[in-house]
Amino acid sequence: MEPGDSVKFFEWPVEPLTVLGWEDDENVAERLRVEAAGSESFLYRVEDHLWHYVPEKEYDEENNPFPVQNFVLVEPQQA
Repeated sequence: MEPGDSVKFFEWPVEPLTVLGWEDDENVAERLRVEAAGSESFLYRVEDHLWHYVPEKEYDEENNPFPVQNFVLVEPQQA
């Protein structure tokens, strides 16, 4: 995935997430920074499972991070 790509998945029923880019993470080596509606979050791959994490200051719930299912790249609209 590249910056500017849009992604969505079953557990995120709101607007698609926009990929901002890959960055290093001291806990899992690499994470994908994404954004939706002005709020940033992260996607992590751990042992071949994808997880979505929202920083605690924006989302203070028990199910954080939560597993991602049915992850897809949103195809750009053709003009």
